[in-house]
Amino acid sequence: MSIINEEELEGKIRELSNEALRIRELIETKVRERDELRNELSRVREELSAVINQLNSKRGELGKVREELNKLRKSRDEVVNTLRQLRDRRRELLQRIRELVEKVRKYRELLKMVNDLVGGKPVDKNKLRELIEKLEFEHEISPTDPEREWEFFRMIQQLEKELGAAELIEKIKGFIDRNSQEIERLRNERVELGQRMRELYVNSLMNIKTQIQELKKRRDAIVNEIIQLKSKRDSLKAKRDELKAQILKKSAEIKELRTKLRDLNDEINKYQLLLTAARKSRALVAKKQEEERLREEAKRRAEESLQRLLRGERVSLDELLGLSFEGSEK
Repeated sequence: MSIINEEELEGKIRELSNEALRIRELIETKVRERDELRNELSRVREELSAVINQLNSKRGELGKVREELNKLRKSRDEVVNTLRQLRDRRRELLQRIRELVEKVRKYRELLKMVNDLVGGKPVDKNKLRELIEKLEFEHEISPTDPEREWEFFRMIQQLEKELGAAELIEKIKGFIDRNSQEIERLRNERVELGQRMRELYVNSLMNIKTQIQELKKRRDAIVNEIIQLKSKRDSLKAKRDELKAQILKKSAEIKELRTKLRDLNDEINKYQLLLTAARKSRALVAKKQEEERLREEAKRRAEESLQRLLRGERVSLDELLGLSFEGSEK
């Protein structure tokens, strides 16, 4: 192979080596970029994990707040139901009081009417009974005539009428007293119910409503925090996916460059083998040429020695055979 071909091979090897060096540097640059992306991805994943933990924590907190709200609402509904029952009971009591007051009024009117019938004088039932018994006894033991008999029956009738009126008055007063006592009891019960309703409203219902409002504010604040955390989570997920895509792209580019580098190395090796073969071929040609030159020189010297011998000069056998020069070259 000629020298020009060797130079071409060396130039091609230099060209390919420079390209291989450029690709190696490009690979190193892209590997560094990929490592930076991986570090960024690791940071984003850590931040994403922290945000997800915060989000789960806030969701747990929100669940507890909602559970507490449900308990308070249940308590509020129970108090409201109790207040409604107490209100209905007070209405029932008021209606019953009105009915009893109306009855007492009618009984008082009736009592006035009966009192008017007996002249408005207090009547002693026991004395009336004693008087009736005495008259009946005297009537049984005393002789009577028709006029006295009529007088007796008229008197007895009048006394029994007064006794009946007295018993009716007593009965009416009893009704009035019992109903008045019942009215008083119902009024007291109604007052107690009203006091209990006020206590329930002020001490229980209002307190529960205040707690519910506070928890609603807390719930709304947590919901807003969750919304913000979700937005941050989604942003970090998008960033994570973008980084993963960039890393995959870099890896694909690095793989492609490494494949290209292997191809270049293979081509360099191929040209280096060709160059080595060319150099060996050139060295072999040079060696053969040198050997041929030495043989020609030996022949020339042997010829000269022969001529000298023919002229009668002294010549050694080695010179005559042309071996001394050849041997010294070896």
